[in-house]
Amino acid sequence: MQKLYYENPYIFEWEAKVVNQREKDNFYIVELSTTSFYPEGGGQPRDYGTIDGIEVVDLFEENDTICHVVNKKIEKNTVKCKIDFERRFDHMQNHTGQHLLSSIFIELYNAPTNSFHLGDDYVSIDVGLENITDEMVKRVEDRVNELIFKNIQVKSYILDYDEAKKLPLRKLPPTDFNIRIVEIDGIDYSPCCGTHVKSLGEIGMVKILKTEKYKNITRVYFKCGRRLLKDFQEKNLIINNLNKKLSVPQNEILIKVDSMQNEIKKLSKELNLQKEINSEYIAKDLIDNYDGDIITKIFEDKTFDEIQMIGNKASLLCDKIFILSSIPDKKIILTHNGKIKLNCGQIFKEVLPNFNGRGGGGSKFAQGSFEDMTDINNFIENLIEKIKKESLT
Repeated sequence: MQKLYYENPYIFEWEAKVVNQREKDNFYIVELSTTSFYPEGGGQPRDYGTIDGIEVVDLFEENDTICHVVNKKIEKNTVKCKIDFERRFDHMQNHTGQHLLSSIFIELYNAPTNSFHLGDDYVSIDVGLENITDEMVKRVEDRVNELIFKNIQVKSYILDYDEAKKLPLRKLPPTDFNIRIVEIDGIDYSPCCGTHVKSLGEIGMVKILKTEKYKNITRVYFKCGRRLLKDFQEKNLIINNLNKKLSVPQNEILIKVDSMQNEIKKLSKELNLQKEINSEYIAKDLIDNYDGDIITKIFEDKTFDEIQMIGNKASLLCDKIFILSSIPDKKIILTHNGKIKLNCGQIFKEVLPNFNGRGGGGSKFAQGSFEDMTDINNFIENLIEKIKKESLT
């Protein structure tokens, strides 16, 4: 089988003869006389495309032959094939970008690349360094893009094992058969079966987005070419919107955000203080205006955190049982100061399941959450009855 992606990775339309076709598991596996479809390999995903308009749903290599998986039988002997070249070129840009990036990590820091991932969402390499500083990232980026701007040639060729060993390869492949070498002219020599651009200028630019520690190495996320352009466009749109909303130039956005965060922290402290004062006032009001040993209140405008605060304040002021609920959060609490013989967590455990509730707690405090207010109201009624019965025994 003639593999066109080795000869010219820019070929995306061609004609071929159907050499063999077999059915398996309701799919058809097709062998062609010639193909430009690249199967998954070397960290690079497979190509997408069609054979006579029929989608190729999978690709795999078997005995040096590319097998094309389709869900409909191919009826013609000679077929027109087409691959998604936008996807192919994206892979070419990022795969070549990876070769260049990996070679520069070796050049500057003697750090090998242990693995490569080229996915739809992100591209990354795992580099043999425990820590990478911002200064190191900038130095690598500057060197990589300096070489891209020189538009250095990228070429590929086949060598036997002995000839390949004479080259300064980053890593020898585990084979003694003929080896395909992808060379960035005088910069990098790598055994590789993937597709690549013909010169570094086609990468456009490389940007390292972030790094993170992974075991004893560092994972480096980066983008090239069209992906990088799209990323820049999205971020530039965000920055322009922030410029307008914050009424500051780009170089002052972080200063403005820091200032706003400090103001929010200050206001949050003041708000929490006011909530504390308000909770104590509401707690006293509950005690003054409700008779009996069990005080129940459903709050239409209070969150769970607020009713918990009210419950804490109220239980410190008297020896009563408090059942408080929050309509916004559909939650309820049961609490007292510990001087009452009632295990809040135990009684919740017994009653909650009967009303589609979830929760639990300890002897002095328990909480529950519900799907709707009907269950809460029914639960409160049942809870009050059960507490009264237990107090009589």
